[in-house]
Amino acid sequence: MLKWIRWSGIAGFLVVMALIASFWLFAAGPLVKMTIEYFGSRTAEAEVNVEDVSFAFNPLAIEITGVQVADKDAPMTNLFSFDKAVATIEPLPLLVGKAVIPELVLDGVATGTERSRSGALIEKSTESQQQAKTSQESDDNTEDKAFTYDPTTKDKLPSVDEIVTRENLLTEQRGKALEQAVKDHEMAINQAEDNLPTEDSLKDYEQRLDQILSGRFKSVEDFKQRKRQFEDLKQQFKQDKQAIRNAKQTIETAKSDLKQKWSALKRAPKEDINNIKNKYTLDAQGTANLTALLFGDDMGGYAATALKYYEMARPYLVNEELKATKTEAKAARLEGRFVHFETDRPVPDFWIKQTRFSVKLPEATDKSGQLRSMGNVKVRIQDITHQPDVINKPMTLLATGTDLTTMDALTLKGRFDHRRAVNDGRGEDKLNLTIENWRLYEMKLGLAGLSIEETNTQVSANAVLVGRDLNAQGVMTFSKSAFSSSDRTVLAKEMLAALRTIDQFNLEASAKGEFNDPDLRIASDLDRQLENAFDERIDQKQAEFEQKLKDKLNEKLLSYSGDYQAQLKDLNLAEGRLSDKQEALENLAKAEISSYQDQLKAEAKAKAEKEKAKAKAEADRKKKELEEKAKKALKDLF
Repeated sequence: MLKWIRWSGIAGFLVVMALIASFWLFAAGPLVKMTIEYFGSRTAEAEVNVEDVSFAFNPLAIEITGVQVADKDAPMTNLFSFDKAVATIEPLPLLVGKAVIPELVLDGVATGTERSRSGALIEKSTESQQQAKTSQESDDNTEDKAFTYDPTTKDKLPSVDEIVTRENLLTEQRGKALEQAVKDHEMAINQAEDNLPTEDSLKDYEQRLDQILSGRFKSVEDFKQRKRQFEDLKQQFKQDKQAIRNAKQTIETAKSDLKQKWSALKRAPKEDINNIKNKYTLDAQGTANLTALLFGDDMGGYAATALKYYEMARPYLVNEELKATKTEAKAARLEGRFVHFETDRPVPDFWIKQTRFSVKLPEATDKSGQLRSMGNVKVRIQDITHQPDVINKPMTLLATGTDLTTMDALTLKGRFDHRRAVNDGRGEDKLNLTIENWRLYEMKLGLAGLSIEETNTQVSANAVLVGRDLNAQGVMTFSKSAFSSSDRTVLAKEMLAALRTIDQFNLEASAKGEFNDPDLRIASDLDRQLENAFDERIDQKQAEFEQKLKDKLNEKLLSYSGDYQAQLKDLNLAEGRLSDKQEALENLAKAEISSYQDQLKAEAKAKAEKEKAKAKAEADRKKKELEEKAKKALKDLF
């Protein structure tokens, strides 16, 4: 029996297995560590640091410790970090190149922790600075879309100068349009005037016309030459008259356009005042802005943070490779391709069946004014894979609060379904958040130094994302609220007195539209409850505000009127000069040249008339002589 055994083969097999085990124990960890840091850094666009990676055989598992993912926008802060992650691995799928992890457990998960050194990528530093600059410019450009009150100032209402600078005023738009129209029409008129005859040209025409028409034709050739010169001159007259008509039409168009734009500009201040009143007036229609001033910054910050984390996780939820193949050309036949045959128990290339970890909530001020932890959140995520169609199940999320100090309960449920059959392949992500009896203390608001000393809050929110279309709503119910203010302005005192009469109010927020740039809206019945308390003050301050705004807009209007009046005067003068030139050309064009035959006939007629006159004169002379002789004969007779 022993003769059948190839001891050399067994020895080779043992050596190979020993080498594989050695590689697994000593080399695989550092290689995986470098791989995670390399690809993780490029995905996060910031440093990803891993302290250590180790493997175990029974059961087959991988342990990763000391992971820190830097925030690309704040390199000295970790976007995400954890102390240890242990993932068990099914060995059989691994043999065919599939990573199936029954359970992944994370310990020490935290967000926003400080780093000992910057996590910015060296090659990305210049690009990041440029992006930060662009982001800052974008923020500056979008300030006019929503008014944000600075709580460190003492202004009761936004100043007129702030509003004029911030708002996209019709007066400014139409004024700039008028300025541009003046420049454009001035250029068009100058081009048209370049084709007009000058005063010297008109004098030259007159001299040439006199030369052509004066004097007799010496011969037929002389007549033909003058005729050609006369026709050329008339053709020039025709061209010049057309140029004058074109110039007059250009001026008429300019006058009509400028008058129309000037009329629109004169209406703009009134329209601007109405628009600004509707937006900033704290009356029955305008008090909705008060809620945005009080809570807008917080809501915007929460929304931005949530969208930021979702955007990072999205590439791992969607099979981008599958989507890309829909548009790519098929591989050449000789290059080959991978063929996945259907099985009774299909397995995706990467699948984490269950993930469990706990996240520490941020610190918050308690009733005594001290900072303390709000508690922890236990998170369980099931079926993480970029190939949900293979397992035919969506990814689910369940997060529940534990050891909570400032709230009775916190529950976050999520369902991330990116199967191809869902919404024509666009997928559908759903989130639902519920917080019961959230006790808030020393919550600073965004106006007049106001803060909520204490309140009890109920939170209910849900969000649905289909493709890139977001639809989210949330309601916060505040009860047993106590307000205070650090300001001593009239506005602060009156608002504080009004707020102290309110025991409960609701705050509703919604976000709809494209995922990266949703339309965020905030509304509250607090506005309605404060309406009566503010009516008297608003009437007084609104009148002052409108007058200042009207004066400011009129200043802008007058700054544009100078260009318009000067241009209109120049257009009228230019139109008068064109009329004079047109009249001069019309008079010159009335001249006609007679033909050579007409000249000969005229000369013959003149000669005949001259001979006739001469003969008549001779006859008259002879007649007179006869009369004289007759008179003399009669005189001698008597």
